[in-house]
Amino acid sequence: MERRITLFLLGFCWAGSHLQAQDPQFSQYYAAPLYINPAFAGSETSPRFILNYRNQWPNLEANFETVSFSADYFIASANSGIGLIFTRDEATAAGYRSQNIGLQYAYELSLNESYKMRVGMDVSYFMRDYQFYRFTFGDQLAIFEQTGVLPPLSQENGLDNRQYVNVSTGALLYSDKYWVGISAHNMNRPRQDILANSEESRLPVRYDVQVGARFPLSRYEDWRDQYRPGYKEKSITTTLLYKKQGSFDQLDAGVYLTYEPVVFGLWYRGLPVKTYRTGLTNNESLIALAGFRFGSMALGYSYDFTISAIGPNSGGAHELSLRYLLKTQPRYGQKRRLRGGLPCPKF
Repeated sequence: MERRITLFLLGFCWAGSHLQAQDPQFSQYYAAPLYINPAFAGSETSPRFILNYRNQWPNLEANFETVSFSADYFIASANSGIGLIFTRDEATAAGYRSQNIGLQYAYELSLNESYKMRVGMDVSYFMRDYQFYRFTFGDQLAIFEQTGVLPPLSQENGLDNRQYVNVSTGALLYSDKYWVGISAHNMNRPRQDILANSEESRLPVRYDVQVGARFPLSRYEDWRDQYRPGYKEKSITTTLLYKKQGSFDQLDAGVYLTYEPVVFGLWYRGLPVKTYRTGLTNNESLIALAGFRFGSMALGYSYDFTISAIGPNSGGAHELSLRYLLKTQPRYGQKRRLRGGLPCPKF
């Protein structure tokens, strides 16, 4: 039985290295800012709380569900942002579950009147479970025929989970209209397998590059307008997010229309100039977003229309985001207290 378990674990880890070679992702990536770059910690003018939920391929047995909660705050006296993030990712059919909690710190530096820079770091503790009790092996059935008791695989071998520390860093340069950021995740390349001496299953470093521009539709709009009574944002924002992890890379490109209180977005995910297999184009999804901003809260829903080889029968992906700002607004004109907020979209 031990030999069969070992063979199964080798196969499971080989599959896991392919299925989990890429970290979980959110289509509404700016609704999960601490997830894509720790330099976003404390980037809002008020304490911020965010909840994200994603259900990918709901029509397939091998679907993925991801939940994330984050909270962050800017400490003006120290020019620093602090953040807390919790993420849970589960592939039920594969018996796989990952949970992590991380602490983030970011420092903000004013380069001149127009541009600021932020650098950040995240240290997270991961717990990954491989639920072998969901599976039954032939050797277990043979023992059952002899004893009438089905032995629990995971309890017998103690090989059903792994814990590790993960380190990520990031940097962000921005003005009131433009921004560019870069982040590196899994920098210490922790092992994600459950075999003691497997080096091949180390998580590859994930690099993210974020670029965007916000174009106000109001003629005289600038970042200070957000403090005026009754201010309603009207803008068009273009964004690019490029991700590379191991041999996989991906581009998200899209546009947002904000006409507060409503927000609409449309973007494309894929990289058609690169193919992983002959005759198979690298197109993944077309994504549509509808959001609503009311006071201190923002609610967004997006749907991924699958255009990859998996096809529309997968059910695409549903995603929800909820953001709440605990506003402590200063009076308009108090420049000592005012901070130019990031021009990034909220979804």
